[in-house]
Amino acid sequence: MDGGVCSARQNRRGTVVSHTAPNEGGGNGGTTERPSAAFERAVVAYTHGNFALAVSHLRLLERDADAGHAVIDARHAALRGALAARAGNWTECCDWYIRTLVPSEAAGARSPEPTEPCHNDDCTSPVGNRCGQCSRWFCAAHGAESADEVSRCGPCLDVVVHNLVQAAILADRVEAAAEALTPWAGATNSATAQALLACIAPERAVGLGEQIAVLDAFVPDRRKALVLYRASTTLADMDLERVSVPIPGAPYSPFPELHEWLRPWKARGLSRAGRHTEAWQVRYEDWRARPVDTAAAHALAVEALRVFADGTETDDRTRLDAARQGMACWAMVLHSTTYWQELARRSENPWTSDERQTASDAVVERIRQALRDDDRAAERTVVDSLELAWDVELAAASGLAGAAATADSEWPFQASGDFSFGPGFLDLLRSAEAPWEALVEEIHGWVSDAGRSGGETGERLRDLMSPEGRYTMLLETGRFDQAIAALEAGTTVERRARGDAEPPQGPQRVLGAALVARAHDRVKSKRWSDAVRDFEDAAAAGASLTLHEEEIGRAGLQAGHALVRNRVRPDWQAYVGLLRRALALAPEDEELKRNLAVGCVHLGKHAQQQGDRDKARARFSQAYELDSSNETAVAALNEADTRWAEDLLEKQPSSELMRAIVALRRVLDRDAAFRPARKALATVLYERSLDVALSGARTEATGLMREARGLLEPGSDDWVPGWGPKEDIANGLCERAFPVDVFDEDDLRDTIDVIAVARTYEVLPGLADEQAALLAHLVGLLCQNGDYDEAIQLVRRCPRDAEDRSGLDRAIAEAYAGRARRRLDEGDITAAHSDVRAVCKYDPTHPLALFGPGESDQLW
Repeated sequence: MDGGVCSARQNRRGTVVSHTAPNEGGGNGGTTERPSAAFERAVVAYTHGNFALAVSHLRLLERDADAGHAVIDARHAALRGALAARAGNWTECCDWYIRTLVPSEAAGARSPEPTEPCHNDDCTSPVGNRCGQCSRWFCAAHGAESADEVSRCGPCLDVVVHNLVQAAILADRVEAAAEALTPWAGATNSATAQALLACIAPERAVGLGEQIAVLDAFVPDRRKALVLYRASTTLADMDLERVSVPIPGAPYSPFPELHEWLRPWKARGLSRAGRHTEAWQVRYEDWRARPVDTAAAHALAVEALRVFADGTETDDRTRLDAARQGMACWAMVLHSTTYWQELARRSENPWTSDERQTASDAVVERIRQALRDDDRAAERTVVDSLELAWDVELAAASGLAGAAATADSEWPFQASGDFSFGPGFLDLLRSAEAPWEALVEEIHGWVSDAGRSGGETGERLRDLMSPEGRYTMLLETGRFDQAIAALEAGTTVERRARGDAEPPQGPQRVLGAALVARAHDRVKSKRWSDAVRDFEDAAAAGASLTLHEEEIGRAGLQAGHALVRNRVRPDWQAYVGLLRRALALAPEDEELKRNLAVGCVHLGKHAQQQGDRDKARARFSQAYELDSSNETAVAALNEADTRWAEDLLEKQPSSELMRAIVALRRVLDRDAAFRPARKALATVLYERSLDVALSGARTEATGLMREARGLLEPGSDDWVPGWGPKEDIANGLCERAFPVDVFDEDDLRDTIDVIAVARTYEVLPGLADEQAALLAHLVGLLCQNGDYDEAIQLVRRCPRDAEDRSGLDRAIAEAYAGRARRRLDEGDITAAHSDVRAVCKYDPTHPLALFGPGESDQLW
C-alpha cells in the first residue's frame, strides 16, 4: 500500500485529524517476504475504500495469531490503527499505533546486500538497517532505531508518531503515547518524535533541545492540534496567547465545542487587535455556553459596550444590539454578590458597602452618560431612549432580589441574591435557546404571580419586567406627559363600562395608571379641571378609581367652585356639568352630591325665571335625589310637583289622574303639611273616586273619597260637615252630571246613568224628580226618531220616589200613541188598540188624534 495515501477523519467533536496508512512495500526496495493472502486482501479492500471488508480480513489474521498460526506485525498494526481512526475509535487507534512502535517478530534479521539501496531515491549512502514495518532498507540519515532496538524508516516513523499523538489526545491516552514515544525521542534522526513528546509530556523531553523549529515545520492542522493540546495542558499565558492570536485579515469563525475553553483568550486577542465586533461575537458565544455565569456576563458586558462606544462600528443596528446586551449584562453584574466578592479577592481588600455603592454608582453614571450622548446624537425620543432602557434594567434588577425574598412562590434560582436582572437580560437569556427558554418562561410566570400577590414590590417588579416597563419608569420619575403621549400614540383606547370585570392588560393598563398618576400630580398643583379630565380618561382606559375617590371629589369641588365663586355671573351650568362628571367617577362622595344638588337648585330657579316649568321641575328633582336634606331643594320640588299636577289636571283631567296622584303623594311624603299639595291631591282623589264609582268599584271609590276628605282641613271651602264619603260621591256624581243638554241624546243617556250610580250611594233630595224629567226629555227625543219601543221601556227607570212624574207620563203616552199609529198602518189592529189604552192610562187628557178627525175614525 502506497505510503502517501492519507485519510481525513472527522472525530466526534468536529476536530479534523489526518491519518496515513502504512507502506506495504514493493514500490521502492520491495520485500523478499510475501505477505499472507489475507493481509493482501485487506490492503486491496482498504485501497478501494471498502474499510469494513479490510477489518474483516485483518480480524481473521488476528484469530490465527491467537491460535499461534500467524504473527501480527507492525504493518498489520499500522493498517488497523488507520482503520480505527476512520471509525472514530480513538482508544483502539491509539492501542494499535503503540503496537506499531514496539518490537515485532516479523522483521528479518539478515544483513543487507551490497547492492541494496536506501529507500530514498536521492540517497547514495550505504544502508545500515531495515524498517520493521515496511521492510525497506535505509541509511543512517533516513531512518532511526529506538532504545528497544526497533528500526523504522523516516516516513513510517513520522506517520505513526503523528497519528499516535493525535489519537492519544482525543482518546485521553496521553501517558501511554508518551511512554511509547520516549524510546524513540532519544534516537538519532527522530526529531519528529522528540517534538511531539515535548508537546504532550514536556517533563519527558527534558534535555532533548528546543523543538520550536520542528513544530513550525508541521502541517498547519497537526501543529494547531498539538499546540491547542499543549495550551490546554499547561494553561500557561504564553501558550494560550500563542494559540489564540488572531490571523490578520481572516474572518472570525465560531469555535468548535472541543475548544470552547479558548474563547476568552480568542476574544482578548481580537480586542487587542482592535477587532471589537468580532471579540464581542466570541464573548457572546462564550456567554451562551454559560449564561448564568457572572464572569461570562461581565466579559460580554464590557465587550458589548466597547463595540457601542468606540466609534469603529458603523452599523447602527449592531451598535444598538451591543448597547442592549451591555446594559442587560452590566445590570446583572452590578447586582451580583459574586462579582463584588471576586473584585475583593483580586484587590486583596474587602469592599465596604459604601465603597461598593460608590463604585457601582460611578459605573452606572459612566454608562448613562454614554447612552445619553448617543440618544442626543440620534435624536431619540424619551420613550425610545437608551438611557431610559438602562434605568428600567437597573430598577428591575434592584427590585428582583427583594421580591424574591418576600414572594410566596419559590424563586427559580437557588441563589437569588447572586442573580438579579432586568427584562433586557431575560430577552438575552431567551436567545441562548434550550434549556434557557424554558427558564425564561418560568421566570415570567414567577414575576406574574408576584404581581398578583398584591404586594407593592411584586406589582412594581411585574410592571418593570413587562414590555411596558419603560412607561412605568417614566411614571416613577414624574414624566407623565411623555409616557401618556407615547402610549396614546401607540394604543387604541377602548372605552370600558364602569365595573367591567375584566381588568385592562398591556399598554392600556399602563395608560390608565399613567393618567391616574398625572391626575394626582395635577391635584397637588391645583389644576383641578385638568385633574378631573385625567381621571375620566383613566376610567375610559379601564383603570380602577375606587382608591382615588377622595382626590376626585376634591378636584371636582375645587374646579366647580372656581366657576361660581367671586364671579359677577356664576356659570352654574358649567358647575353642574363638571360636578356631574366628577360624581360619575366617585359615586359615593357625599360632599360632591351635596354641592351638585345646590347647583341643580340654581339651574331650576333659573329655568323657572325663564318660564320653563318642566325643566325647573327636573332640576329640582335631581337636586332632591342627590341631597334629600337640602330644604331649598325639597321646597322647590314640592312646589313644582304640585303645580305640575294642577296643570296636568287642567289639560287632561281624566287620563292623567294617576300620574298626578303619584306626583302629589311624593310631595306629601317629603312634606306632609304642604297645604297646596294636600288640597291638590284631595281634588285629584275626589275626581278619581268618582271615576272609580262609575266603573262599579264601590270599595275602592269609597276609600279614595275617604282619603280625599282626610286631606281637607275643617273649615275649608271644600269641607262639608256631617257628610261621609258616600254622600260626597253621590253629590260629586250629580255635580258632574249637570248641566245637561236636553236636546243631545248621548248627553241625556250619560247623565241618566251617572244619576243612577249616584243614587246607589246616597239618595239626595229632589234627585228623583230630576231623573224623571231627564227621562221625559229622552223619551221625547226617541219619539221624534221613531224609537217608540225603547222610549216606552224607559218608564221602568223612573224612580219610585219621584214626586212629579207628569212630564214623563205625558211623554210615555205620546210614545204609545206613536206606536199605535205605526201598528195600525202595519195592520195590527189589536196591538194598536192596546197602545191606545196605554195612552189613556198615562195621559187621559190626550186628544187621541192619531188617525184623523172625529167619528169617521174606525178606532172609535
